[in-house]
Amino acid sequence: MPANTLAQWLSWMEETRPEHEIDFGLDRIRQVGERLGLLKPAPFTITVAGTNGKGSTLAVLEAILLAAGFKVGLFTSPHFLRFNERIRINGEQVDDRLLCDAFDKINKGRKTTWLTYFEFATLAAVDCFQQAEVDFALMEVGLGGRLDATNGIDSDIAIITTVALDHQEYLGFSIEAIAREKAGIFRSGKPAIYGDNQVPATVIKAAERVGSVLYCRGDQFDLTMEKNSWSWHGVDVQGRYETLSDLPVSAVVIDNAATALQAIQLLPTTVTAEAVVKGLNQVVLTGRFQKMSLLNTHGDEIEVRLDVAHNPQAAEMLTQCLNEFAVTGKTRAVIAMCKDKDYMAVVGCLAGIIDQWYLAQFDSPRALPVEEFTRQLMAREYSVISCKSVTEALNQALASSQPGDRVLVTGSFMTVSAVLASHG
Repeated sequence: MPANTLAQWLSWMEETRPEHEIDFGLDRIRQVGERLGLLKPAPFTITVAGTNGKGSTLAVLEAILLAAGFKVGLFTSPHFLRFNERIRINGEQVDDRLLCDAFDKINKGRKTTWLTYFEFATLAAVDCFQQAEVDFALMEVGLGGRLDATNGIDSDIAIITTVALDHQEYLGFSIEAIAREKAGIFRSGKPAIYGDNQVPATVIKAAERVGSVLYCRGDQFDLTMEKNSWSWHGVDVQGRYETLSDLPVSAVVIDNAATALQAIQLLPTTVTAEAVVKGLNQVVLTGRFQKMSLLNTHGDEIEVRLDVAHNPQAAEMLTQCLNEFAVTGKTRAVIAMCKDKDYMAVVGCLAGIIDQWYLAQFDSPRALPVEEFTRQLMAREYSVISCKSVTEALNQALASSQPGDRVLVTGSFMTVSAVLASHG
């Protein structure tokens, strides 16, 4: 039974309900949440689902709402180094004591109801947000939408950022099937936002079925890129046309920022253009085209980019970013992936910009064995160096690099986490 420290709570949770063991369903979390009064985290809640872009969209929402002077709670997953990263209040990770108190409350209140790791985490986030009396709660959907634990929480706006093929064994083997699962977060009479250009028919049908008002990219809202800025245009909750011009190009994908801005227009309170600009200028997101400078063996600074891209859609977006921020020298990729991902499709998306591949393996039962990864790439005649760990791969890539070159670290949250643990 858990003791008093966060490490002990997390160890107990991982031993009794491992995070990688998924058990879908909303009955458990709704039962415990209703018993403990943990189904409404804030006066206004936004839930964000999608194959890619959830983190960026949430980061923009958080930054803008904080810039506007509101108290904001943010729940995301997974974490890189510390569980506390998953739950933030006003941009700061919650402390161990608040988490321990939340876990203790949930564990006692669940009685005989079994909860998964993610259900514990979701309810803990709600409790932390309630204790802090946040104005807005921002909740990231873990997997899918319809049966994800976050869908047991009351929400006021539902966002789907993008839909692509990923987690097919859980969500379905077509875009339409996956979109149907993600659209399960829509609520009757509440706004729903779809952030990609082509809207799956199942998303439209889901909104019609539950009576949710749907706002789609390319229809109700869109963006226009300019030389050194961009403009957003869309509608507010009354249907009035709105435009925001000369917006700064932030550190996240602009498409996701545009989706976030549509949500901002649908809030029950006004957010000024000044707050939008301030938030866009301040937004940061760990592990999404994150830039670092590390030294090679000669003491030269080498540009390193960290990106958690782990499916083809994310890899295509990453390739666009790499091309947009081109370097004069070579690009070397340090990559380790999960065996249940379409890893060769990811490699194919990046292949045109990568000069050398440094393949590695992280410590996880889901890890793709480096021997298999190496065999697949060598069969396609890629330039490959096989390494025992992500750290070894990074060190070798840096040793081979000189000023003007770039090292890319990608393939998984766990790949990026290994680098952050040693160099973050």
